[in-house]
Amino acid sequence: MSKETIKQQVIEAINAARPRILALGDELLHTPETAFKETRSAAIMRRELTSLGLPCRDGLALTGLRADLRSGRGGPTVALLAELDAIRVPGHPDADLVTGAAHACGHHAQGTAMIGAAIGLTAAGVLNELAGNIAFIAVPAEEVQPADYYADFLRQGQIRATSGKAQLILEGVFDDVDAAIMIHAAAAAGIAAGCNGLVSQTFTFQGRSAHAGLAPENGINALSMLRSAMAMIDAQRENQNPVDHIRIHGVVTKGGLAENIIPDKAVLSLLVRARSLGAMEQAAAMTERCARGAALAFGGKVSICGTPGYLPMRQSPLLLEIHKRNFAQVAPGVTFEELPHRGSSTDMGDISSIMPAMQPYSGGAAGIPHENTFVIADPEAAYVMSAKLLALDAIDLLWEDGGAACALAAEKPLLTRDAYRHRFD
Repeated sequence: MSKETIKQQVIEAINAARPRILALGDELLHTPETAFKETRSAAIMRRELTSLGLPCRDGLALTGLRADLRSGRGGPTVALLAELDAIRVPGHPDADLVTGAAHACGHHAQGTAMIGAAIGLTAAGVLNELAGNIAFIAVPAEEVQPADYYADFLRQGQIRATSGKAQLILEGVFDDVDAAIMIHAAAAAGIAAGCNGLVSQTFTFQGRSAHAGLAPENGINALSMLRSAMAMIDAQRENQNPVDHIRIHGVVTKGGLAENIIPDKAVLSLLVRARSLGAMEQAAAMTERCARGAALAFGGKVSICGTPGYLPMRQSPLLLEIHKRNFAQVAPGVTFEELPHRGSSTDMGDISSIMPAMQPYSGGAAGIPHENTFVIADPEAAYVMSAKLLALDAIDLLWEDGGAACALAAEKPLLTRDAYRHRFD
């Protein structure tokens, strides 16, 4: 059979499964769970994959899972990804009444699309024409949580990384994968040129408490140290190169116990974002200098804890060309927007640092991500069309001898897998 015939069979299989796909999207929407706690969502994904005859490896990065569709012929492995977690937006109309978690970023659409693609790709006759392997990987913990959210997981040794994809890389789940694709719901179909990376920093300022009215001279104000550090960071924003897309933002998580006691401890939690790994490291070094300088000026101390965050997202040119051709087939007449670099971050950037990867947008959403207004307004685009695109992209990459996937080897990764793992040593 020709590749176009195979593709049409897959499209027809997905169309036939449309009621099942739409129902799955609604089920996942109403099962929102936060990072590393996505047990119900994972169980739903496992149910769907095993119903297609695809055995699952589960318990990956606590709640993640992987199922493989093998052609029986040697060749590359292409991963189709979906994120499991939601984010706390208590005011969202579909938020969990107890936890406040809601799919206000559309991760449930990713899971629905991945299962839809699996339905199409398990259709009779498809595997006979492909070489290699398709890995369906459900990934936990993409959304950034407050630093203390991860404390128990880290202390108990359940994770080494606070991002699900990073943890899966550390566990070797991606060791045999040659390329990875994930489609994200958004207001319009397209792709961003890239996304910022980020690093998480926690600054704990230590001073000396004293009665603020009777003996203020005996105190060293930790909150004043923190405020001075923030002022120095703000004063250096003008020295940042706009090309680097640096973003520095955070919250004070501890600022004192009572108004009449000079605070002996204050804690500042920051996220530092930038377009490149080098710019991210330079910006993080600057914030650390400011914190140390503030502590020195007041005669106090500061301890600094930096956690590897997300690496910058790099879109694969070859994957993008394949995807654009398939988009034109699946959605004729619909514009596919090529957007500029984004200041936000995703741990898909970590995947893109070790292999060719792509995260396009499907369209189908309305509202602003991470806010009460974000909803899937067009399930056909977010669920069904996305499923078709994932499946067609995989077919193009693994057609016959998997030549297209092998050609991706020319796109050199930023880091080897070993070098990536060394970041967490």
